[in-house]
Amino acid sequence: QVQSHAESLSGPRYGLPQPCAMSDFITSLQRLTGGREGCFESAAQKVDAVAVCHEVRSLSLKPGEKVCVTFRVSGRREGEHFLSLGEMCNLKSLNLDSVVLVGIWASSDSGLAASKLLDPGPPPRACGEVRVPLRHLVSKCDGALYHSWLMLDSPGLNDSVASIGLLDAGGLDAGEAFSQALNNAPRQLLQPKACISLCKVEDLGPSGQPLWTADAPRKDRIAHWGPLLRSQQQHVVMCTAQHLQGAQLQRDRRTQVAEQLEALEEQAAEQARELQGLRDEALRQQEASRLDSSVEGGSMSSTRDNAKRQGSSDEAARQRDVGEQLEQELAGLREELAKIGEEANSKIEAANVRIRSLRQERDQAVREVEQQSMETRKLQQSRDELSTEKVKLTEQKEALLKIVEDLHQTCIGAGLQMPGGRKQMDSIPGYKFT
Repeated sequence: QVQSHAESLSGPRYGLPQPCAMSDFITSLQRLTGGREGCFESAAQKVDAVAVCHEVRSLSLKPGEKVCVTFRVSGRREGEHFLSLGEMCNLKSLNLDSVVLVGIWASSDSGLAASKLLDPGPPPRACGEVRVPLRHLVSKCDGALYHSWLMLDSPGLNDSVASIGLLDAGGLDAGEAFSQALNNAPRQLLQPKACISLCKVEDLGPSGQPLWTADAPRKDRIAHWGPLLRSQQQHVVMCTAQHLQGAQLQRDRRTQVAEQLEALEEQAAEQARELQGLRDEALRQQEASRLDSSVEGGSMSSTRDNAKRQGSSDEAARQRDVGEQLEQELAGLREELAKIGEEANSKIEAANVRIRSLRQERDQAVREVEQQSMETRKLQQSRDELSTEKVKLTEQKEALLKIVEDLHQTCIGAGLQMPGGRKQMDSIPGYKFT
């Protein structure tokens, strides 16, 4: 849109803009510089909006439960309508003072049917909620949420705090709580959170869903740039947090495996020392038995010595088997440690590639924003120059008309008459003789 206006001003086929074109040009500039009048002009104006919950994370669900969501405008006496994830909710007649209450519930199929058909089954269980004040959404978030994560509060927390007079009646605390939920959601990975989209009906995509595509008109892309950029920033922060958490888990697992391996190595060394001691003891006993047999030569002594030697040999064989088994376990643990190291290195490398890609996309987006801001300033400067030139031309026109009028009065006073003079003078635009 900025480029088309710039071409219309600098093209060789066009002169100065007409008043209507100038008005459209100024209106476009006002929209481009971030005016939010297109969302809610006043608190009395009503608009229709749509809301949808795309995903919920970090909820404590029981077996057989599933997640459902409700959207309700605070202060209205409306029943709870339970929706599935991804199902849109139409919010009618919203204004700047409206506050949208998003509730997250856990329910089984029978519990959800009970809430709709008034069956005596178990009702849905409240898991969390978050409030979206539209005034704060318009003034700070460009009037829309697009696939944005919000951290959930405990059910009924805001009502309990408000009942004891801790919340500001003007809604400042609600706006601050919403900002904290928006900022902390991608950072607190273990806290319950929900991915929400909330926008006007006319901002829906071509498919009728809150999904903005790359082939959208340039005007729509400019209007949706703020919410889209905020969603991208949130997901970059969440990916970074997940990468750091995964790296920490890998380090903890490596440390644990290394400790287990060290303990097994110490145990194997201890058993090896015990085995060597048993071997030395068996050799000493064999040497003593040979000496005894040569000195005494009794058959009973020989029998007892043979039994002792046999017992020592059996114990030595058993200790050898235990040592071989421990060595096999040690080799298996070393192989597992090597595999874990290779897997961790591959995941870290993939995460680094993704982070570099996200950084490049972020830098490109920043450059595009700076370029658009520069073009906006140039167009504003061109508009000011044209306005100044228009004022000068108006003053020159008034001066020329005054000179012509004085010359005509002088000719009349001198008695000079020119054929068709009055008609020609009357034909001057904006000038009429009296």
